[in-house]
Amino acid sequence: MKDYYQVLRISRLASADEVKRAYRRLAVLFHPDKNSSADALRLFQEINEAHEVLSDPLKRANYDTLLQGGGAVWQTEPQAPPQPYHRDPAYRRRQQQGYRPAKPGPSEKLLMMLHMLRFLRTASLVGLAWCAILVIDYSLPFREKREKLLPEGYRTISWQLHHEPNVIVTDQNHQFPVPFDGVDHFPVGSRVNIVTSRLLNILVRVESEDGTYVIDSLATIYQNMMVVPIVLLLVSAMGMIVKTGIEFRFNILVSIAILLIFNLVFLLFSIL
Repeated sequence: MKDYYQVLRISRLASADEVKRAYRRLAVLFHPDKNSSADALRLFQEINEAHEVLSDPLKRANYDTLLQGGGAVWQTEPQAPPQPYHRDPAYRRRQQQGYRPAKPGPSEKLLMMLHMLRFLRTASLVGLAWCAILVIDYSLPFREKREKLLPEGYRTISWQLHHEPNVIVTDQNHQFPVPFDGVDHFPVGSRVNIVTSRLLNILVRVESEDGTYVIDSLATIYQNMMVVPIVLLLVSAMGMIVKTGIEFRFNILVSIAILLIFNLVFLLFSIL
């Protein structure tokens, strides 16, 4: 990198007038019309190049930065003088260089919500239809089948029942948790009555052979998880009724989608 200060024979602290005087003196000395040496033209070009940079305050500042080994930030216009301190933060932000006020109109987030809201009615109808199917399935007469109980040694590992101390096992490879007070009602070799829904074959309850004991605390969508379709019903109805509030309606859409996923998962684990 050329040292323009050495080219003009001046110090790096030289003033603008010193730069101008040095340039005039050297330009006359090495002008090709007045100097016939072989290096005159090359030196004259370097002198002009040095003067072009050092005579411009902005170019000189950037050149000094480069000369010191830093990165130059080439500026196209003078820096504005620092603004006086103002106590209002909003006023200070407006005075910062590069500050641009927010563009009028909806934000990208709001536009995305508006785009997704066109699916709200469809999602609400799907949620209501699913709840209607469950209501119809639960209202129809249940199916009943009898299976023989096996010794607990036939019990297989299940993530759903690994923490249950008492589990009954049937000859159809079904396993059900039983409370401690109901163990005596399900002796090995007896029959157990299993009640399921008619359409979706969802487990509803398990009864002892004589019908004196019923296991109805089951992790199925018709027992312990019934709150999930109930909440889906309420949220889906809200999605059909509410007509205002973009963010609120978008949250309803997201809630319906999540509840539908939970209903599907619980349904898979509820089918016998």
